[in-house]
Amino acid sequence: MKSFHDLMKPYNIGSADQGTEFSPKPLLDAFEDFHGSWFDLDLNVKIAADDLKRLKSELLSQMTQRGLSPGDRVLTALPNGPLFVAIWAASLEAGASPILVHSDTPDPELERMAARWGATFLATEARNGEDRNQSGGFLAAGQYGAIRWQRREAGDNPGDQLTLVSLPLHPTSGTSGGPKIAVRPGPCAIAEPRHYIETLSIERSDSILCAIPMSHAYAYGMCFLVALLTSAELVFMRRFNPALAHRAFDQMKISVFPAVPIMLDSLLATPATGSLGRPRIVLSAGTPLSRKTFEEFRRQYGLSVRSLYGTTETGGISIGLEEEDFTDSVGIPMRGVEVDLSETSGKDVRVVRVRSSSMMGGYLEGDRISRDQIPDGWFETGDVARRDAQGRLLLQGRLSEVINVFGYKVIPREVEEIILMLPQVGDVKVYAGRHLGPDVVEAAVVCHEPISEAQIIEHCEKHIVSYKCPTAVRFVDALPRTASGKVAVECLAE
Repeated sequence: MKSFHDLMKPYNIGSADQGTEFSPKPLLDAFEDFHGSWFDLDLNVKIAADDLKRLKSELLSQMTQRGLSPGDRVLTALPNGPLFVAIWAASLEAGASPILVHSDTPDPELERMAARWGATFLATEARNGEDRNQSGGFLAAGQYGAIRWQRREAGDNPGDQLTLVSLPLHPTSGTSGGPKIAVRPGPCAIAEPRHYIETLSIERSDSILCAIPMSHAYAYGMCFLVALLTSAELVFMRRFNPALAHRAFDQMKISVFPAVPIMLDSLLATPATGSLGRPRIVLSAGTPLSRKTFEEFRRQYGLSVRSLYGTTETGGISIGLEEEDFTDSVGIPMRGVEVDLSETSGKDVRVVRVRSSSMMGGYLEGDRISRDQIPDGWFETGDVARRDAQGRLLLQGRLSEVINVFGYKVIPREVEEIILMLPQVGDVKVYAGRHLGPDVVEAAVVCHEPISEAQIIEHCEKHIVSYKCPTAVRFVDALPRTASGKVAVECLAE
């Protein structure tokens, strides 16, 4: 069998030290140096650092006995909790590369992912009622349950795939919308939580509430890795539950709450019981934070929600300041992150480019790790933005969502802000309607009170130029969203 160093050679890219750029050591050291605790809100159980390390060792032994070898890829679909961290750490220590995906991914989709990305094993949480005594099919995790451990046939994996060792792999849509794998090795992965820790002054005395799947890049960096590096207490739930979150604020003294806007809206709509605990930092990411949510959260909690901006490829980019008034900005870049707004040919808009120590190693493409998207060290995010007079970054939407109305460029976010001025409107998404040929502006609207299409269009005509006004309004009960809270525009534009 090839040595670890030999396996590393094929995919080091221009690094002065061939073993450093892709070393798992920073991640494994963070896990071993963790001396805090986790708390399971669903089961009301505290889990000590030594328990996590013991579980990792037990699973590592079982995984290697069942054939796990350096260079294997493990498609990992596990919920927040000790099984997630133990499989992640055990895979890295064994020289394998975990591919982190949402725990609710259906089996047929897991199979497609495994085939697409050449996974040798699938690791998922065992379901209730399954026979966990089957030989080879399960990994015993004691009080934490069991893991379904499925080995895929060698013929299922691409023969020309690159041999990877101890590299966390993160599925993403990239800037093109197609499925990709971002390679996030130890040094860049650890740089991201360090940016958060320095920017937000997080320390061991903090308690972080993780309600977003740790498989998602946002929670992976801001919750999971920040907790490992600081030994802050990590309080988690498997699925967001506003009642559980209120209990955590009250009883667990949560100080840091990374969220997405839909979580904040759910909290505001759920009455708190007992005294109301108050975190010192509330973050919002994944989709733009609305003025309504910001102002209502400030009214009820006395807190200013701070927008966080980042991508899977770059890690965190910027965090908004704690301000009394809504600014619609995502703040200024964090220390260690550079941002440039570049002109895009033919689009008349500026797109965010990022250079950072937390930048991915590249995209995994068959038999290579491609840096084609970062040839000069800068990654173009595909996000349209501008800077205000104070230098704060204001996101205006995705370049792919810019609507071309007979040569005029319409940024959906501008139109959405106008529609949200109407008190009857609770949520809105503006998108390009293309079923009639040329692009037209359409809007999907969620209403709290009755309002007509004509009233919405007339309101827009009073506030924005005619070509930006929607030609059609669709009323929906709720906007279709992804697990991270982003609106699934493709479901609206069908």
